Amino acid sequence: MSVPFPPHRRIPSAEAIAAASLPRRVRDALEATHAAVYELVVDPLDRVLPHLDNRFGHNMRDTGARPALTPDLIEQTQLLARRQATFIAQFARNVDVELAGLRTVARQQHRTPDARPLMPTFEELRLVEHDEANEETELKAIAMRQESRAPLPIHLLCQRFAVLAESPAYEPGRLPVGPRRLCELMLAAAEANGFGLGLRVMLLREFDRLVLGEYPAVAESINDLLMRQRIMPGLSFVPLRPRARVAPPSDASLAAERERPHTGWTGAAPSDADAPTFQMLQDLLASRRSMADRFRTGFMPGEEGGAPGASDAGSNTGAGGRGGFAGATGSGGAGGGNALAGFAGGDGSFGGGDAVAGGAGNRPLSTRPELPTQIALELLASAGDDVAGLDVDGIRQWLLLHARQRQGEAVALSREDADIFELLSLMNSHLEREVRPDSPAKAMLDRLHLPLLRLALADPGFFLRAAHPAREVLNAVAESGARWYAPDDIDPQLLLHLERIVDAIARAPSDVAGAFRSGLNALEQQQQAVARRSEIAERRNVEAARGKDKLAVARRRAGDVIDTALKSTKLPAFHRGMLRHAWADVLTLAHLRRGEESGEWTSLIEATDELVAAAAGKASAGPDLVLLVDQWLSTVGYHADDAARIARILTGTEDANGDDAATRTELTMRLKSRARLGEDTDMDGDGGEPLDADAEAQARRVRELPPGAWFDLPGERGAVMRRRLSWLSEVTGQTLFVNPRGQRVADGRLDALARDLAAGGAQVVTAGEGRLIDRAWRAALQALGTSQAPVRPRERTA
Repeated sequence: MSVPFPPHRRIPSAEAIAAASLPRRVRDALEATHAAVYELVVDPLDRVLPHLDNRFGHNMRDTGARPALTPDLIEQTQLLARRQATFIAQFARNVDVELAGLRTVARQQHRTPDARPLMPTFEELRLVEHDEANEETELKAIAMRQESRAPLPIHLLCQRFAVLAESPAYEPGRLPVGPRRLCELMLAAAEANGFGLGLRVMLLREFDRLVLGEYPAVAESINDLLMRQRIMPGLSFVPLRPRARVAPPSDASLAAERERPHTGWTGAAPSDADAPTFQMLQDLLASRRSMADRFRTGFMPGEEGGAPGASDAGSNTGAGGRGGFAGATGSGGAGGGNALAGFAGGDGSFGGGDAVAGGAGNRPLSTRPELPTQIALELLASAGDDVAGLDVDGIRQWLLLHARQRQGEAVALSREDADIFELLSLMNSHLEREVRPDSPAKAMLDRLHLPLLRLALADPGFFLRAAHPAREVLNAVAESGARWYAPDDIDPQLLLHLERIVDAIARAPSDVAGAFRSGLNALEQQQQAVARRSEIAERRNVEAARGKDKLAVARRRAGDVIDTALKSTKLPAFHRGMLRHAWADVLTLAHLRRGEESGEWTSLIEATDELVAAAAGKASAGPDLVLLVDQWLSTVGYHADDAARIARILTGTEDANGDDAATRTELTMRLKSRARLGEDTDMDGDGGEPLDADAEAQARRVRELPPGAWFDLPGERGAVMRRRLSWLSEVTGQTLFVNPRGQRVADGRLDALARDLAAGGAQVVTAGEGRLIDRAWRAALQALGTSQAPVRPRERTA
């Protein structure tokens, strides 16, 4: 897509590019790029700036800006109106300088690899202003959003600018004309003109809304421009295709893969290793019907069901025995409950009115004409809302009724079509057992009954290919309402996209297979976005848990130092309380800041021994010790008066006049009411009995699991909840569990998890159980009598 350049605005000259030491072709290409960026990015921003006053006022009302900030923002908007021309000119110069330094920056980055940023010192730490945090957050969000909207054009630009810069391919965040760099150049121009943080954040939002909203077209235009400049003119994107496997994996490797812990955010990758053939499925169904006929003969000895061909006759009996649909009487009667109704329906015939006993139309099913698959597909394509709310068996009865009306006589499904109906019904029954009845997934699964039947009748490979697009969509829908997830565990945006995908598939007029493929493409993009959001949320929770764990370790170490110092010395309760409260906070902070290898920590341990000796009267504290304690208490956050008083108490330099009981009681009450450093961390450990041999083995197993393993944990009322082990502390044994959205849902300890695993209350989710559709399919095959691996129960019974 190409965006034409408006000819009526004058493009400023690219002075920096003209003065740069660049080859002629590179300079020409960069000057053309500078002109394109000015016409497509800078100039549109210049056009809309005069109309932003009302928009800024609307934003302030929407975001609830504080009254104290509103006059400042009004003053800033007036400053923007006065310096608009200067701001736009600076923006254009920034783009010019950015493009002119293309090769210089690339060489510097190549020679000096990115070094890890140094941790700031305690004195360098400061509180981040609210608008400053908003600016960085908005910048990251805009860059991620725009890069996801135009991934292919940005990828091609990264390759072309790498050629111009004589460097490796650019990352999207470093691309000079990428969304992030354009935002940064605009913000730099705004800051150079004295615009405050609040105004810059608002400008950034409007820049994203009004200018970068067309960024995919802008990137395409710059690509076309560079292609006309003969910069990689034949460049195109060819996706890598996976190589065909030379040899199938062995049974041992397949078994090991199925037992591998599941760690992905979505279901495990599908595998066709143990997929049966359709002929095998038909043979299993035939064996199942034969067994049903033998049981039916035993229950109804007067019926001629034991003769050859009773399988076909029994199908009609089963259809009538279930009652089912209007006009279906069948030889079993509308209310005559067939004891084996679940086994009946071999060919799915529908008797209709001719099935009345003794009627002339009661023809044996073996003599009824078969309904062609093409006619069945045409009837199902026209079903629409007539079959809304019906299950697979209900749709089969509807189909046979309307086929009789169209053909003028009773018909029967072909053996292959009848098998497809029964296989799909069997799989759906096992699938819906794993879905919460009150979840949106239940309604979506009901809407997919008809499209899946149409697809399976046209393509029986649906049952044979684990990676079939329809099975992928069906699995995503079912997992959004799985019993082991709480209603708020599923991303609302994913649910909204699933509903749209299911609606599009259900309304597909003809090419239902294409509708499933399109739905899968849209679903994969949304799942990737959900996975990115989940990873970000998980990373934040892990960082918070690590910080909390580090604080707990520091507080525990501070307690150990004080206990060691007090072990051989007996102090009054008041002095011990001061040490365990005030001085423990000092040791905790020092451990957090410097660690145990620092000289600062060593000096504080020595100071602790001196404080204990001074309080016990064994030695006198010097003025340096008093000053040290006072300074550290002030650093921790104690008031200056309280810090000085506690320092005198701890060092034993308190004068007799200030050491009365009332003053000490008042000081103790203030200390107790004060929030302590790390008081909300778990310091006491598990506190239970030592682990037995089984639990100890499970604890070792958990430590060896890959990061992000999923567990089925016991929930309320005996339910099972699936949670992801995001972090495990090797020091304290603390665990962090998150839900599929990366949100923290449970904190615990390794000992408790190991005991649950040993008792069978918790289980590690394996790759073979990571997909709900495969689990339901294996359960269906197991019901047919195959030798598939048994399916582990999700809930325990009392």
